[in-house]
Amino acid sequence: MELESVTIVIPAHNRPNHLRRLLHYYEKVNVKILVTDSSKISFPYLDEFPWLNYYHFPNEQFLRKIKNILEYINTKYVVYCADDDFIVPQGIEKVIHFLERHPDYNSGQGHSVCFENIKKKIIFTPAYIRNFEKDINQEYPSERLIEFRNLYASLLYSVIRTSTFREMYLRCFDGDKLIFKNLFLAEAYFNFYSLIEGKNITLPVFYGAREMITGSARYTTIPLNVLQSSKEYEEEFNGFKNLVINQLISKQKIELDFARTLIEGLLANPKRDHIHPLKRFAINLLNNVFPSEAMNRIISSRYRRKGLKITKGMKSYPCTFSTPEKELIIHHIKN
Repeated sequence: MELESVTIVIPAHNRPNHLRRLLHYYEKVNVKILVTDSSKISFPYLDEFPWLNYYHFPNEQFLRKIKNILEYINTKYVVYCADDDFIVPQGIEKVIHFLERHPDYNSGQGHSVCFENIKKKIIFTPAYIRNFEKDINQEYPSERLIEFRNLYASLLYSVIRTSTFREMYLRCFDGDKLIFKNLFLAEAYFNFYSLIEGKNITLPVFYGAREMITGSARYTTIPLNVLQSSKEYEEEFNGFKNLVINQLISKQKIELDFARTLIEGLLANPKRDHIHPLKRFAINLLNNVFPSEAMNRIISSRYRRKGLKITKGMKSYPCTFSTPEKELIIHHIKN
């Protein structure tokens, strides 16, 4: 019943085979799927999915292609699923069930894993292993933003109330002009805006699986530290920052100087990771000795061992044992 109240939005871009895989994963699920596709060429497998709500905006910028489909979302909740991810329907249901009983919560998610397809073997690794059952439940928006700084995770793929989702993206525009375009800013904006509007919960349920793909947008997008320090992007960064500041003021009725100091502080000193400075120094030193690919394998292997140890016995992290939800994902990865 809960799935009837949610729309899964898939922002696709130039990965038709991944999109096809994901749509086959969802085709027997009673849930509304909406694809907003900025690929140069229209989805070539569209005839396989006559039930699909598909919209093609060739080479369109991310935030604009999201705005273009807002009018087609008529459910109470919405959730993003990247075309290289799997968001588990049972996990979505449990989050919606929680949100229905807790109207002061605006969004929620569960536990996720990452996977790699190496020589036809699917290897799963726990993701965000420092955020078990995180509950950002502070009463004031400013306190929730401060708490989020320690989360070391994104809320972008959380189930969120459609009213907030629609409002946040409409406010990214000044008339028809887009205030900012950068994908990292778009993700930070989602995190900030959703927490200003309400609380967030991380439930101990298997929620999603993300494929580790080199060359994806996160590797080619201009990072936040460059945006903040470059004159070239000053107008874009300030536009983003002012949007967040004004929304915080409107919800908490605080002074402009306080809001600006808080947001600028959070942006200047984000919680990038929990690695000790000496360990970070050692990693950087090793990066100068080993090829980047080899170093990434070493770090990934160590992270996986650590993650498996921490999550041992947790049913929400099915990395080393089988569940029906995991087996269905494996089936669609292999086929």
